[in-house]
Amino acid sequence: MSDLLHPTSAIRQHQGASLSRRLFLGGALGCLSTAGIAHAADDILVGPIATPTSEQTTKLIVAGSAETPCGTWASRLAPDMAEELGQTPFELAYTTGWDGVTGANLFDAQEQLSSASSTLLVPGTALLAAMTGDSRVHYAYQRWLPVLTMFQPSLVVGHVNLHRSIGAILGNRTTRVAVSTPTGPELPTLLAFDLLALRPLPVSGYATPDAAMAALTGGLVDAIQLPVDAALKDRLNMLGAKGFIPLFLNSTAPQTPAQADMALPPIFPSILLRERKTSTPAFLPLAWQALAAATSLKAALVLPLLTPPAKVARWRHAADNCATKLGIQQIALANGLTVLSGAKCITAYSMTMPDVNVGMALRRWLALNLPRWKSTTPPVRALPPALAQ
Repeated sequence: MSDLLHPTSAIRQHQGASLSRRLFLGGALGCLSTAGIAHAADDILVGPIATPTSEQTTKLIVAGSAETPCGTWASRLAPDMAEELGQTPFELAYTTGWDGVTGANLFDAQEQLSSASSTLLVPGTALLAAMTGDSRVHYAYQRWLPVLTMFQPSLVVGHVNLHRSIGAILGNRTTRVAVSTPTGPELPTLLAFDLLALRPLPVSGYATPDAAMAALTGGLVDAIQLPVDAALKDRLNMLGAKGFIPLFLNSTAPQTPAQADMALPPIFPSILLRERKTSTPAFLPLAWQALAAATSLKAALVLPLLTPPAKVARWRHAADNCATKLGIQQIALANGLTVLSGAKCITAYSMTMPDVNVGMALRRWLALNLPRWKSTTPPVRALPPALAQ
């Protein structure tokens, strides 16, 4: 019987040996495949070894033409930043327009690309356009990471009694304000007069300080907004000789060293607290603060939100070094600018980002006033072309 079973046993042993060999070979191949897949996965996750220039930004998008303040600062700031970063000079990409919206839209489009390697120098008017709901805006400036900012507040001058008397209330008078457009950089002044219950009425078409001063001295408006720059002292002396006085600063900060040689009026929050202690709206003063911060922002150097932390740290360190350079400080001081980097830069930039309730209050205020302003626009006497530009 055992002899009869022997062939079968041999067959089974042969099949078992073949099966074992197949299992071994299959397992070995599986291990090799798994190792290959794991190695490939490591390549995908880790990526190539970083080179000194692989993560460096090579393009600086300037939100404006070369003649704008951002364009002027780009040509001065870019070489210093490139030197501090230890890289080749930036490729400057100028854009059209004065308010920076076109350049900001281009930067937003660049952010969507996986190979994006751009940074942006943008004025605060681009942030203002986003706040006011401008239809041209296709970006979210809240997603940007600031590394360097330059601020310059504005000053309101005119012949206006900020203390609203009974006669002014009964007379129902308006305060005519020279503006470039109703939603332009003069918007903080309009909101400030409205918070003081002085019924502001924008008079459009005055986009430069000289044009605004001509309108004020010509009796076309009651108040104007001037930048706190190197020419402010002479302008105030000229206007003071004709009876026009500084009313308030569109700023939440006291005077800077650049303004130490001028006697400037109080900041608007102090005026508002003095004149309307109990009847101030809940959110509009915060909206004024955001508007004032945006219009005071002359240039901000920003990175995309998803920039690697190591790169952000490298850029912020370079910006800190640039902000303390004597050449940068001298130019800023001569133009009444305050250069901020590090934590101060982040804090100042965050003031341009009001919360949802404040943003909604601003939009409601605009929706209420823009139609009224359009329907009650006063007739404007034509100025000479040189002054109207």
